[in-house]
Amino acid sequence: MFLRLLIVFLFSFSVLQAQEDPNFDLEAYEVHLDAEKEGQRVFRYAIKNTGSATAPAESYRVFFKVNGKMMSFDIKTNAIKPGQTIVYTSPEKIPANQPGKKLKYHLIIHTRDADSSNNKKKGEIML
Repeated sequence: MFLRLLIVFLFSFSVLQAQEDPNFDLEAYEVHLDAEKEGQRVFRYAIKNTGSATAPAESYRVFFKVNGKMMSFDIKTNAIKPGQTIVYTSPEKIPANQPGKKLKYHLIIHTRDADSSNNKKKGEIML
């Protein structure tokens, strides 16, 4: 009897654990700086769902930093279907009249998804 209860418990625990593991996988996909417009430039960055399930709304948060300064963060996020890419625009603008200046960016997705190794993207852009 005890063995049956133990087997039932272990089986139900493994089923619950499988249900909790997400099948979506958000990737910090792309970062670029738009062309100069009125002496200013803005960053656009994309995240992509490379998983097999929809990432539910507000199941992730997106943070974007440039040279250590928080440029934008999104905590009220939309659902992302498998294969879908969402492009965000930073509300902070960069003055364009700084030739040769290095801008080091860091895109971070806070979520619990299938593969956390692709939830960050770092890079550098020269003005």
